Amino acid sequence: MKALLISFEFGEHVLGGLGRVINGLTAELRHAATLDVYLLYFDPKRLAISAKVYRSSAEQHGQLVAEFPRGYVDHCIELIRREGYDLVHFFSVHWIVGNIIQRVTAVLPEQKIVYSIHSLIKYEAGTRKNPSSFFACEQKLIQAAHVLHVLNATSQAYLEQAYADVAAQKPVHVIPNGIQPTDALARDEEWGRALQSRLRPRTFTVVCLSRWAHGKGLEYFVQAARRLLDAGHDVQFVLAGRKLISWEMQWYVYVAKISLMTWGLGSRCVVLGWLNSAQRNTLFAMADAVVVPSELEYYPYAVLEPAAAGVPLICSSLPCVDELLRDREEYLGFAARDPKDLADKIVALGKDRRGAREMAERARARVQEVCDWKRIAGDYARLYRDTIGVETTRAWMESNEGLLPAASLPAAP
Repeated sequence: MKALLISFEFGEHVLGGLGRVINGLTAELRHAATLDVYLLYFDPKRLAISAKVYRSSAEQHGQLVAEFPRGYVDHCIELIRREGYDLVHFFSVHWIVGNIIQRVTAVLPEQKIVYSIHSLIKYEAGTRKNPSSFFACEQKLIQAAHVLHVLNATSQAYLEQAYADVAAQKPVHVIPNGIQPTDALARDEEWGRALQSRLRPRTFTVVCLSRWAHGKGLEYFVQAARRLLDAGHDVQFVLAGRKLISWEMQWYVYVAKISLMTWGLGSRCVVLGWLNSAQRNTLFAMADAVVVPSELEYYPYAVLEPAAAGVPLICSSLPCVDELLRDREEYLGFAARDPKDLADKIVALGKDRRGAREMAERARARVQEVCDWKRIAGDYARLYRDTIGVETTRAWMESNEGLLPAASLPAAP
């Protein structure tokens, strides 16, 4: 069994949760299938979209086998033809991916396709600011896929709401995200000492680690911090994850807004950029609590990683979180978009340190049980076998032409 995985993240190129997924999946699934990762990236020297191919098999993980400085679409098609992959697996939407899927379906109509849905652009309308080209790509991927993969029952419900007819007629597999135990081991001691010098000693430390983008709820985190400081609580905050560029529309407006809000907290709020795994682990070791204030999530690593590290969690009461963890048993939930409720939960957790530690240990045990990549890889292997056995769905697509609005995919964003 041989599969090609199309991704913007792999190996050291980790931009968020999908990088964790691709790395964890290939590390385990390679024992059941040969996996090639078609890694897409922007090459600033050539001012072009380039690609590299990394192979994982029972004998190796992530060996570079090919490089394509230009012509990422043509080279992808040539690679699929030459290698004869049993299936091509897509994980994300982007106009670049849209160009690839459009060509694959046009010139390789019999190629089996899996689409793993880690977000739903159509469902997110009004919460996150996604480009229209992403919506067009999502439509094409959902239409072209022989098998769809969602992360949990919550994601499946979102899919059924956004694409009811498609979800009812195509196989849908439910497989969660996983955690690599070794990913929590690395530490950056020098970075940690520098951060420690900016923090107050023996002060309750609340951390939020998130992309700075609409829908992540960071404004409510900062507003809760303001409430606590105004009330005289001895607490400090670390807000990490700020990037200088993002794919969402008007991301810079949101970054400026949150930056201005945190400036008003003074030295009681330390703002950090994007962290690598070692820095993240070091930060978690300093945290008394981690807050996830998102308005919408699917199966967030913002929850999985601190839970796996044994840090007490305070999260928005979202369906995907409640599906994994029990409120007041494994995490403290607060009403999304409610900074007062969040502030109250921070105070409550701070008053019961022993209870918080016990809650965190239960969450750690739960995540280790459910999010084991070795078991999850077996689920993906079954998904792959089922996909290979699915009859070609092009006839279904032709008979349902017009079910999804036609969308032209641009050659540039």
